[in-house]
Order: sequence, then C-alpha cells, then structure tokens
Amino acid sequence: MKTDFLQADVANVLADIDSLFAAYPELAEDESLRADMLEGSTSAFDVLSRLVTIERDADSMGRAIAARVSDLNARKARAERRKEAMRTLMLRVMRAADIKKAPLVEATISISKGRDSVEITDEAALADEFVKIERIPDKKAILDIVKGCGEIPGARLKQGDDTLTVRVA
Repeated sequence: MKTDFLQADVANVLADIDSLFAAYPELAEDESLRADMLEGSTSAFDVLSRLVTIERDADSMGRAIAARVSDLNARKARAERRKEAMRTLMLRVMRAADIKKAPLVEATISISKGRDSVEITDEAALADEFVKIERIPDKKAILDIVKGCGEIPGARLKQGDDTLTVRVA
C-alpha cells in the first residue's frame, strides 16, 4: 500500500476537522452529529481506514518476523549444541590418545589447562562486601499507597498516555 502522501493526508484531515469545529461549535456537545459530520464533510474515516490497513500489515509483518526469528533461534541453538557435542567428542578422543595437540589440514586442535573460577556454594553465607545489592522501587506498592491519597517522598501519581485499541472484525 502506498504511504507516500499519508502524512500530508493526515495533516489535511486535521485541518478539515479544525475548520469544521470552528464553523460548527455545537459539534462539541453532540457525539452522534459530530461523527456524521466528520464522515460526510471530511476524509477522516477514509484516512483512518488506510491507517488501520497499514497498521494491520505492519502487525502481520511483525508477527511473521517474530516467528521466523523464533525458527532461526531454534536452528541456531541446535547448531550450537551440535558444535559443543563435537568439541566434547574431540576432547574425549584427544584425552584417550593422551595428546595435547593435533595439527590437522583444516585446523589445529589442542587441549589447554582450564581457568580458575569461583563456585558459590552458599550465597547467604557471603559477607555483604562480596555481594551486589540492587535497590529497585516496588512500583505496585507505591501506586497502591499514592492512589489511596497517600504521599510518598520521591514518588507521585502520573496519568498514563491514552491508548488506542484496534479490533479487527
């Protein structure tokens, strides 16, 4: 679908709506009349239909891409498991043969000593200086208190942005 003039079409519809409301201020009180006038005197509903079509196409494309990404991630995971299985088998063969290095035509494989690392056996037993403590506000608890007319220093209630719902018949 062409979207070349979409921004201009939306700007024109917004200007038409402003002109209509300026010419007929009574439309502010009558929702039914306002909808009829907008449909009959502007291209608002046509533009909205085009926008819905583009939005639905984008949603479908996003879902298709997400499915493809999921398939590719599964394929990647299988390839990584296969790679690790081959490395495990190579290590077994080299250990059984008691060799540290095998120069091959396509690669040289070698066994090197593992690096030291720390294994945590009881996290609760560690002193505070050895753990990272993350401070995260409990937004649900704060919201409950602030909505109940309470005040919490450092927090306030804010109105969220309007949301749009698109139901496809």
